[in-house]
Amino acid sequence: RSEREIRRALERQVEADRWTPLDQALAREGARHDGMINLRPVGERAQDAERTVLVARARKLERLGLAAPTGPGRWVLAENAETTLRALGERGDIIKRIHRGLRERGLDRATAEFVLDAETRGDPIIGRFLSRGLDDELKGSAFAIIDGVDGRTHHVRLKDLDATSDAALGAIVEARRIASRDGESSRLVLAVRSDLALADQVHAPGATWLDRRLLDREPMPLSQNGFGRDVRDALEARTEHLVSEGLANRQGQRIVFARDLLDMLRSRELDAASGRIAAETGLPRHAVAEGETVAGVYRSRLTLASGRFAMIDDGLGFQLVPWAPSLEKEIGKQVSGVMSPGGGVDWSFGRKRGIGR
Repeated sequence: RSEREIRRALERQVEADRWTPLDQALAREGARHDGMINLRPVGERAQDAERTVLVARARKLERLGLAAPTGPGRWVLAENAETTLRALGERGDIIKRIHRGLRERGLDRATAEFVLDAETRGDPIIGRFLSRGLDDELKGSAFAIIDGVDGRTHHVRLKDLDATSDAALGAIVEARRIASRDGESSRLVLAVRSDLALADQVHAPGATWLDRRLLDREPMPLSQNGFGRDVRDALEARTEHLVSEGLANRQGQRIVFARDLLDMLRSRELDAASGRIAAETGLPRHAVAEGETVAGVYRSRLTLASGRFAMIDDGLGFQLVPWAPSLEKEIGKQVSGVMSPGGGVDWSFGRKRGIGR
């Protein structure tokens, strides 16, 4: 590196709100003299460039309340200096991550509305998936950034990248804790609530996340700002679309939705998807009802507005049934299960059984 680049790097360290190599040098100096950092200009050292930089850093730490002057050119580092500076550095990194995630989707949110430790909060976080990545490369831990319906932007730490789900950025996700089988512990994961971005749901043919919110008995709390405002606007636009399609009508200030709206929308979308598959494969669709057996080769996953569905090839035709994460390792293999009352499939893989919804 050139001399100018080295000088600029040192200048950045002087003003950095994080633990730096300059701080390490100050700590070593203090360790050699019972905690006293002596940077007085004596003899040739008066013109020493390294001393000048260290003095500047000591003064910065003094302004932060992390070093106390004990005389001309002398300081004592606070006991919590390293811990505090590392925490400040981490906070700065998280804020940069959030800004980057927002910027990449053309969004702008106030820093005051950032939640930097969302993984420590108890309530589930629902919102738009902005970004994912490694939080600590050595540990393999991951992070996700969620533009929440509460109007805040959340940075969530997770165990690993697998816990961030396979959702595409822009999808609707929920960060929530899942209890272990023994119920004594839990882990934080992202659950996909809709693979479709909010704008794509407004005119989507299937039963969308927006439709479920419109039919909620207890409306989801939505902020007047940020993504909460975006959801409010999208709900209004979806309502207008349903009215135009004859699936809802206005009665004064009330909106009355068609009976069995979700089933109707889901059936329409599945019929259209089945038509496309039949045209491509030449196979007919075999409907399957509650309590009936699902059996065949798991060929592919369909991502629809109504959710994720598995295409099962039984040799004479195909079935479209609700997809479950446990299926993904079985692609291209023979699978079987029974349609359950809850709308999922009770799959059996060898001796293992699991309900997928």
